[in-house]
Amino acid sequence: MNTSTRRPFSKLPTRVLRFPFAILLLGLWPAWGLADTFTEPPWGADTVAGDCVVCHSLEKGGEFRVAPNLWGIVGGEKARDRSWYNYSPALIEMGGVWTEEDLDLFLANAQAFAPGSTKSIRVSDPQERAEIIEFLSQLGD
Repeated sequence: MNTSTRRPFSKLPTRVLRFPFAILLLGLWPAWGLADTFTEPPWGADTVAGDCVVCHSLEKGGEFRVAPNLWGIVGGEKARDRSWYNYSPALIEMGGVWTEEDLDLFLANAQAFAPGSTKSIRVSDPQERAEIIEFLSQLGD
C-alpha cells in the first residue's frame, strides 16, 4: 500500500472546523437582529438640538444620560434633580428658573455663566442658540 498518495487527514480541517463555525454563526445570530436597536439614534438627533442628545435626553421622562434631561428646561428649576446629577456649586447657588436669556448665556459660555460648570460645549453662533432655545421651549407640558 502506498501511503504517500493516501491522505487520511486531508479532510479533517474542513470537518473539524465546520461544527465550531456553525456554532459561532448560531451564537451570533441573535446579535445580528439586535444591531439596529443599538445603533438607532436617540429622539431629537435630527433636530436643531441634535448635538444636545449626545449627553441629554429630550423626551418627557426620558432616560438620564451623562447630563440631565432637557424636557421642560425652559421655565424649569436650575440644578433640578440634584439627587442624580452633580451640579456646580455656582449653578446651585444661582437658583431660580431657566429663562431663555439664561439659556442663551449658558450655551454661549457655561463657565462664564456658572463658574465650575461641567458643560464644555459652547454654541458661539447667536442664531443657532436662538433656534436651540426655541426648540427646547416647546418641550414641556
